[in-house]
Amino acid sequence: MITFDRINCRAHLYLGLILIPWVMMYGVSSFVISHHASWFKSDQPPVWEPVFERPYQHPVPDQANMSNETNRAELRMVATEILKENNLEGAFYAERPNPGELRINRNSFFDQTRLIYSIKDQKLRAERQHSRWDQVILRMHTRNGYNQPLFLNKLWAFMVDLSCTAILLWITSGLIMWWRLARVRLWGAIALGGGILSFLLLVWRL
Repeated sequence: MITFDRINCRAHLYLGLILIPWVMMYGVSSFVISHHASWFKSDQPPVWEPVFERPYQHPVPDQANMSNETNRAELRMVATEILKENNLEGAFYAERPNPGELRINRNSFFDQTRLIYSIKDQKLRAERQHSRWDQVILRMHTRNGYNQPLFLNKLWAFMVDLSCTAILLWITSGLIMWWRLARVRLWGAIALGGGILSFLLLVWRL
């Protein structure tokens, strides 16, 4: 006969196995973030390798800038069109540092491509920078996808949401297992109380 405890135990086991790559990724990346300035910071300046520079024309409305939400949406639409026309679609960030220039950073986990479009001179320059391993890990940690083009970016965001939900279910199933095992209830309470108290103390003091 299949009991609730057996179902809960199996759910806890398989959720833990499914979550291994995601928990490892966030665990390692959090460690890198915590020690990035002292252990992982490179003394070498980032190297941008030229990809191409060519004449290019694309209309950029004056209102396409970072001044407000509507204009930022206009800027992203223009940047999306430029990336598509140059076969560089993907996750990106766009800015307009001055009226005569548009900059687009096309990001992937392993490199980033910077497009600099001179509106005045009608020229488009592309440069690429390869990522160090710590940068790859950090980009995995901070990657978002629902506001980015292409299906895979949105799939990544969905998998992150799914993993967060699975972690909550994993915690719940673990609490149920602890409570149902009377012989370890005291030690479980000590562990749970210690974790909660240390967390609350740090939140309160910081």
